[in-house]
Amino acid sequence: MAPSDPFGWVGATIGGKYRLDAVVGEGGFGVVYRGHHLGLDEPVAVKCLKQLGSLAPAERASFQRTLLDEGRLLHRLSRANAGIVQALDVGAAVSPSGEWTPYLVLEWLDGAPLDRDIAERRARGEPARPLAEAVALLAPAARALEAAHAQGVAHRDVKPANLFLAEIGGRRTMKVLDFGIAKVLGELSSMTQAMAQTGSALRAFTVHYGAPEQFHHRFGATGPWTDVFALGLVLIEVASGNRALLGSDVTQLYIASTDPAFRPSLRGAGASAPDAVEAVVRRALAVDPRERYRTAGELWSALEAAMAAASAGAGALAPTAPRSGPAPSLSTMRGLTASAPPLATPHPAPPAPAAVAGAPRRRLLLALGSAAALAAAAGAAVVLVRPRAQQDAPARAHGGPAAPPVEPAPSPDMVRVPAGRFTMGSPRGGKSERPPHEVTLTRAFDIDRTEVTVAAYQRCVEAGRCTPSGLHGPRATDADVAQRGALCTAADPAKAQHPVSCVDQAQAAAYCAFVGKRLPTEAEWEYAARGADGREYPWGNDPPGCAHAVVSRPDGQGCGARGTQDVGSAKAGASPSGALDMAGNVWEWVADGWDPAAYTEGARTDPLVPATGSKGVLRGGSWDFSASSARSTYRLAFDREAGDVSTGFRCARSVD
Repeated sequence: MAPSDPFGWVGATIGGKYRLDAVVGEGGFGVVYRGHHLGLDEPVAVKCLKQLGSLAPAERASFQRTLLDEGRLLHRLSRANAGIVQALDVGAAVSPSGEWTPYLVLEWLDGAPLDRDIAERRARGEPARPLAEAVALLAPAARALEAAHAQGVAHRDVKPANLFLAEIGGRRTMKVLDFGIAKVLGELSSMTQAMAQTGSALRAFTVHYGAPEQFHHRFGATGPWTDVFALGLVLIEVASGNRALLGSDVTQLYIASTDPAFRPSLRGAGASAPDAVEAVVRRALAVDPRERYRTAGELWSALEAAMAAASAGAGALAPTAPRSGPAPSLSTMRGLTASAPPLATPHPAPPAPAAVAGAPRRRLLLALGSAAALAAAAGAAVVLVRPRAQQDAPARAHGGPAAPPVEPAPSPDMVRVPAGRFTMGSPRGGKSERPPHEVTLTRAFDIDRTEVTVAAYQRCVEAGRCTPSGLHGPRATDADVAQRGALCTAADPAKAQHPVSCVDQAQAAAYCAFVGKRLPTEAEWEYAARGADGREYPWGNDPPGCAHAVVSRPDGQGCGARGTQDVGSAKAGASPSGALDMAGNVWEWVADGWDPAAYTEGARTDPLVPATGSKGVLRGGSWDFSASSARSTYRLAFDREAGDVSTGFRCARSVD
């Protein structure tokens, strides 16, 4: 039976330029149409959101602004990585049935979602994909998520239905769908009377792929680590043909997601996997978000390294026949692994599964609070959870082995910055640098010793993972490009070892994802630049001399030719961690969005401002700015989609 058309849009034109030809899918929150772009004469997908007719005019305007912001975000993300479905337009219109309809226009994809592909393979009696094939199949999705994570953006509803196997140019590739929809629906829920009465906020996620923090805020805030959990579950399903979380209702799925004694695993689901790969998946599915990989890129780099090591040591991996018979109940979950990932500090090992089969479940059921409300939503794609501030540090869950992890040494091109506490901001700085406040970074991280060079960035361009640098931006005119574009470092073959410039925030994040890293958060950048002793510059409190930083200087105080220099040339300007050029040469993008009032919130732990607005943050000063901008606390708001003659970056990586 054909899907229904609740809006009556089929045969009509929306937004004045998209004719809607057929309904191709319908869910609890939206209807997807196949449409036709009348101007470009090509097919498009149009997603219309439901359940909005009761909103008051002011609420509609607020919701439409949220949808517009998310559409812009999706557009930026899709420009940064081809693995994210491209957003073409966003708007709202009154449907032929008289219903106000917000909509999002996306590129049309030929192919099938991953959940359908898995189901069809099972129906044909085919075995699940071998592990190596599953890893290769999901790699584009992991890298697409990493590009978003590098900008501080999480998907929060990663599942096979949101991973699309698209046929493009005669080959099949994976695309990630529905970025931003969870946030849009959360905004919707805060406007409805029912949600206002309960004091709850709607977090849209699919319960079969829900992370502990999505079921209950006591496990911590959601973020990129939430996508890591879901990606681990999807990998198990692709490699085994079976869902990783077992349960027949929301309560059982809550327990399966959050019980530290029983963790989903490849082998438990019926797939063949070496020990090293199981260890990677086990860490991705840790109950405590702090014990997981921080981003999808970190997870996939570790997974591919484990696969390579296993292949070199034991030959190719053989698939295992899919599990047959009915889905196991909670009482038959002994196949799941009972071990947990390493913790930052020693904890007692959990008791054996047989000894804890009842007790953890009783504790978890008590923690549900209102299990009846959850059970009523069994099988639904969303659950109601109490809201929690985005920036809150994840709560620590109990359980884990006794031995702390051994941290590997940083690579030669990076320096190690330990976890710690420092004062961020300055009482003597500009308004956006005040008030100084205490920041705690709970995880050590590595940061590039120098800024990324022209030569290094070009390798990413040649691999097809980065777009070429060049002067650009919403306010860049043709005259700007003609007059100043030649100052971009990539325009001069002699500057291969200069820092790459004329890159925007998305381009910087895409490069970092290409090399298995990410952009540093603003807090990480400042801590790496000045350490914990409150110094004004990376080297101390003395103003920068020629040996400290490449910055603009008054006439008569020149330090050589005007412009950038080879990275690492100003060796006297090393930071406490040993990083160079954290003052001068080029401005450096960080992962955060711009919030001029971010410092007024007081002491913070692992802060990150989501990069959802039009402005991002640059740090460190540059060759064409005065020495005062090279202070380690100086913040510059800049258009995230602009690449200028002095905008560059360096990358970071969390320490395991």
